[in-house]
Amino acid sequence: MRTKRWLLGLAMSVSVVALAACGSQGDEAKPKESSAAAEQSPGADSTQDQQGKPNTKDIPKVVAEVNGEKILKDDFVPLFETQYQQMQMQAQQSGQPVDEKDLKKQTVENLVSTEVLVQEADKRKIDVSDKDIDKGLKESAKSGQMSEKDFLKAMKDQGMDEENVRSELKNQLKIEGLVEDEYGEFEVSGEEIGQAYEQAKSQQEQMAQQGGQGQQEMPPIEDMRPQLKEQVKNQKSQEATQKYAKKLRKQADVTIHL
Repeated sequence: MRTKRWLLGLAMSVSVVALAACGSQGDEAKPKESSAAAEQSPGADSTQDQQGKPNTKDIPKVVAEVNGEKILKDDFVPLFETQYQQMQMQAQQSGQPVDEKDLKKQTVENLVSTEVLVQEADKRKIDVSDKDIDKGLKESAKSGQMSEKDFLKAMKDQGMDEENVRSELKNQLKIEGLVEDEYGEFEVSGEEIGQAYEQAKSQQEQMAQQGGQGQQEMPPIEDMRPQLKEQVKNQKSQEATQKYAKKLRKQADVTIHL
């Protein structure tokens, strides 16, 4: 069972599970601004405290129920605060207010989608061992060019202790196993690799123009083929996860209390 870049993504932006859940709301969150600017901006959510942290006092003990299973405030807050911190980092450059209300809605939808997927994985007896989690943790730290200790510290700084990290990684691995069980192995054609290469090349050109710097030469496609192949596979897996989460959500008994 291979890990994708979920934990690294959570440490740096948004998790694969978040992408899966937010597919119907747009693939990327809108840029946000700092808390000080948000407090002064018309229409900005005013529930931030003076330190720029989101107010979580009004969040109910049970934020949602999915087929009788409760999603607790303790499940919600670490993910919400982590994503909020990322929005605050974007806010320093964007000049737009952090919409806490919208972010809360996205976060609970993320958790609901995760829950319906995990429940289906459990029904199919998709098993994840401690060894799988250990391996995933090591791979995530390596992807972030950090030691496992530093990676866990970075996650803790964003509100997720080791127990939370291992629990969420276990869920992600279950979901990956479920998607593979449902759709099989994703094939990647030479044409798709070529398209991914051209897209990467275009993005590099845009970044060079925006930064006012000379463009670095792109490595030959053959040198990047393994990386591009994995990238396309990950994209297909994410799209399949979004699709399957929507299907399961329609069939599920969901109550949101937030």
